[in-house]
Amino acid sequence: MKKNLIINMETKQLLALLLAANVRAQQYGGYGNPYVSGSGSGSSGSSSSGSSSSGSSSSDSSSSSGNFNGNFQAGASFDVNEAMRVRAIHGILAAVAMAVLFPGGSILMRIIPGRFAIWAHGLAQIAALSIFIAGVALGLQLVRIVRIPNGNGDMWSDPSVNYHPIIGIVVFVCLLIQPILGFIHHAKFKELQRRQIWSYLHLFNGRIFITLGIANGGLGLWMAGASKKTKTAYVAVAAVMWALWMLSAVWGEWRRWKVNRIGYPRNRNKFVYDGDVAF
Repeated sequence: MKKNLIINMETKQLLALLLAANVRAQQYGGYGNPYVSGSGSGSSGSSSSGSSSSGSSSSDSSSSSGNFNGNFQAGASFDVNEAMRVRAIHGILAAVAMAVLFPGGSILMRIIPGRFAIWAHGLAQIAALSIFIAGVALGLQLVRIVRIPNGNGDMWSDPSVNYHPIIGIVVFVCLLIQPILGFIHHAKFKELQRRQIWSYLHLFNGRIFITLGIANGGLGLWMAGASKKTKTAYVAVAAVMWALWMLSAVWGEWRRWKVNRIGYPRNRNKFVYDGDVAF
């Protein structure tokens, strides 16, 4: 009898711990994010409450705060609909720029023959940077709008979510100087017909921080609790574009090495662009 009583008490304690953990997880969302919740969070209060009265009050709070589509918490102290709209546009613009246009513009430099490669590369990267600037501006607006519940302030002050905007700002600043480095690189190369420090700064600044930006886009989708299809699509497109970009870079370096080793072909124009001959 005494043994059964002890087992029942231990079982009740275990259930209480599991219930508390479930409430905590639903309060902070499926990904440990204090302002994003998993699907069905609008009814999480009623499903996790210990009594019918608390479940009812949670449902009332959810309905009075609007339908958040399983994204932002019910009862949030900011305009949830505006935040979701800004977040969606921010994600689309940043993803297109980082995962498609930046790598694609670099690939054009290697696959388009002659002097047209420079213009195609430059115009594509300017378009990518313009779209990325718009995405960053919306991201900063989202940070301004969102307020973390439970007195944690805004996104900058919460270490569980501030990594995404911080990385984004670092990538933005480094890519903002990329056109300047590129202009100096091409001007010096045209004059001296060899790479200078500006050339390597332009090459590796782009390769490092575009790659970091692609990875940060994935972190943003994870932080926002995006659907599996969305995350899979982003990873697939980004991985393919990044792989093609790296392959084109290796191919371009091989062409450059070949030209430097065997010299220019006879009866060919010796116009040089970024270390490659216009064959």
